Amino acid sequence: MARDTRRFFLRDRTHADHTELDQLIGPLTSETAYRRYLKSLAAFRAGAEQAVSKALWPESLTGWSPVSLGRTMQADLHDLEESTTPLPPFPTPASVPALLGALYVLEGSSLGARFLARQVATLGYSQDFGARHLAVQTASPDNWQHFLHRLDASSEWDAEEAAGSARTLFQYALHSVRHTDSLTAIYHG
Repeated sequence: MARDTRRFFLRDRTHADHTELDQLIGPLTSETAYRRYLKSLAAFRAGAEQAVSKALWPESLTGWSPVSLGRTMQADLHDLEESTTPLPPFPTPASVPALLGALYVLEGSSLGARFLARQVATLGYSQDFGARHLAVQTASPDNWQHFLHRLDASSEWDAEEAAGSARTLFQYALHSVRHTDSLTAIYHG
């Protein structure tokens, strides 16, 4: 597989999972929807970021780091007087292709952050209150391009392993939303 097609391969292989997640989250046009999204995403990112931080990083990723949202998401939750229930840990990527697949999902989320930031701005959330994590994601638009360059340049590549990792991380995100929904139903049911 040509290196410049890696991102498109991952995009194609995760399209159904990504679509399912977008549909499950829905538009963030109400405070209830945003709070659900924030609690779900905070739990997801905590598990995913911890797993990625424990992985062995290849030289091809030297000089670059993923956008970390954990601290700002906790501040956003604090603003809204919300909390999240931790998920079971996400498994640490065991190979470079698995790490690249996971990073593809995490870094790719920045592409939709601008759209989400506009949606939640109408609800009164901003870089100063409640939506700090979206401001962090949109502050470095070049980070995605830098990641793609490293993805394409990595000498360690197994397309199926990378796609499997990316799909597993999307399933973890879906689990996080459903977990948040089930807890909400218990507390409000």
